[in-house]
Amino acid sequence: MKLGFIGAGEMGGAIIRGLLKTGWKPEEIMASVRTPDSANRLANTLGIAAYTDNRRVIIEADRLFLAVKPAQMPQVLSEIAQTQVPAKPLITMALGWSVEKIEKVLPNWPIIRIMPNTPLALGEGVTLFHFAKATPDRDRREVMGMFESMGKTFEISLSVFDAATALSGSGPAFVYHFIDALARAAEIQGLDEKMARDLAVQTVIGAAKMVQQENVSPAQLARQVATPGGCTAAGMEVLITSDLQEVLREAVAATTHRAQEVSQN
Repeated sequence: MKLGFIGAGEMGGAIIRGLLKTGWKPEEIMASVRTPDSANRLANTLGIAAYTDNRRVIIEADRLFLAVKPAQMPQVLSEIAQTQVPAKPLITMALGWSVEKIEKVLPNWPIIRIMPNTPLALGEGVTLFHFAKATPDRDRREVMGMFESMGKTFEISLSVFDAATALSGSGPAFVYHFIDALARAAEIQGLDEKMARDLAVQTVIGAAKMVQQENVSPAQLARQVATPGGCTAAGMEVLITSDLQEVLREAVAATTHRAQEVSQN
């Protein structure tokens, strides 16, 4: 089987690296990118066949991944339609491009909309799925299986796809920002930069694993650590007074609304 990628930037590249780490061979993956320099870089760093010819990938691939920016989707979909290749599983991750929107250009194709996040390159990703009705169960299982080897997968209804995207798709950036802020705060208290960063990163990893494994809510775990009158309680009081929850509500809402705006344009 040959996997073909049109576009191999931040997200497309992360998926390719994740697939290679989970056993796919370089010769089983091909990609088309915009410039010869990008194609050479992909070939040299990942060992895959890379071109600047979308048509070649469209024709030769058995499973076609669209990892281009939303603004490039009309051109790419037009290219696919013009090749008149038989319908094949089409996996798309362009923000705002629903299965229903793509079906207007490629009717009766087995279209699979995904929203992955970049930690899948390390086997710790989240990938959201929404399927066209024309997608056979075999193709659904097969494509979800690819991503299950790179993290966790969730089938999401269209009505909440944008909200789920705001959480898991954009969420890593929010967590990176939190880790950076936590480490910088510790630097102000006297820690050197590397020590502050290492402590912040491991603290977040450990806390996330506690949430994952313990049979209690994150709020309950926080209360267990914050002994009344202790230093953790003093810090938690600042977070509560500053209304961190409201800040996060606004961040997720803004991200969701932006995704909805892109979908409507």
